[in-house]
Amino acid sequence: MTTKFLQILIVFYSLSCFGQQITYKHIVDSSAVETNEVMHVFESYIASNPQEKNYSEYWNKEVQTNYVDVDFLASEFQPSLYMGYPIHVLSISSMNGLYQIKAQFSFCKADGTPFVLAIVNYFAKKENGEFKLYNALHVNKQHWKCKTNGMINFYFPGYHDFDFKKAEKLNAFVQRICKNLEVNPTPFDYYFADHFDEVQKLKGIDYYVGMGGESMPSGKASEGKVYCSGLGEYYPHEVFHVQIDEHYPNKHFWVSEGMATFLGGSRGKDLEWHLIKTNAYLKRNPAINLNNLLELDNLDNATAYHYALGGLLVKKVYEKGGWEALKKFMRSGTADSDYYKAIEEQLGIKQTALNAYLRNELEAY
Repeated sequence: MTTKFLQILIVFYSLSCFGQQITYKHIVDSSAVETNEVMHVFESYIASNPQEKNYSEYWNKEVQTNYVDVDFLASEFQPSLYMGYPIHVLSISSMNGLYQIKAQFSFCKADGTPFVLAIVNYFAKKENGEFKLYNALHVNKQHWKCKTNGMINFYFPGYHDFDFKKAEKLNAFVQRICKNLEVNPTPFDYYFADHFDEVQKLKGIDYYVGMGGESMPSGKASEGKVYCSGLGEYYPHEVFHVQIDEHYPNKHFWVSEGMATFLGGSRGKDLEWHLIKTNAYLKRNPAINLNNLLELDNLDNATAYHYALGGLLVKKVYEKGGWEALKKFMRSGTADSDYYKAIEEQLGIKQTALNAYLRNELEAY
């Protein structure tokens, strides 16, 4: 695509949609029939309360067929991008029948200062004579390189030289964990760059709360896709989630994150690194009670209790009972009470003894 995007000029127009108001920062030209059609499909989608259903008639057939969650942006924010923030459309631009909608989700706080949750992009083009929405990822990835190695489709920026050894190592990781956990490995897309903000822009996110700061390895798994940065072709933590999670739905969040860290590390560091860091922190803070470990927040931006202590508990279960014990642990229930009960059943440690037990185990590191 070489033609310059045509920008449409400025005025305000508003529409209220189930608590999410849409305003426009451009002139609505009644003679621009296609622009009005694009506006209509976007407004209709927002008005359909998109956070409460996956199917949507406003999205293209391919995404409806291949994905449960048709809108990839919805799950980028918790509980959803569509949690009620007013939407301000900054621009609608077109090129050869492909329309880009740039929208800001924000509000004005009581003291008059603005709060911007995100600036995101949607695309729209005609399908069987009607405009349908498209995820920015499927448009933008055409400008990235792609290499398929084994069952993994690697997408990466043009500046990167593909590392086949790392790619093969990641494929071997998939085969190993799937075999041990009795899961059939499935092909998936793996998007990576040096900085996670590059990956976010690929997904259509120009700005999000928390953007910027110190660059460190980061990752996320979402419905057959891995997004990551800082580690190139080998980010096993998120690959564990995309291959295994759906096959073990009856597991606690700490079991899932503990397994991923035990098998694949976190943020480029292995489990031992996280345990050493956590042990040092807990020794400086003896008043922290690990009997209620599920109530603990992150230590810092490099590690978290569910990575370190969750991984340590998975490790102890594995050492005692191997893969069979781990599979049982991953089927032990999603509630906090289920997690504490599973620890007692697997390791013989009651919740009231966790503080002493975990601190003692951490001393080994």
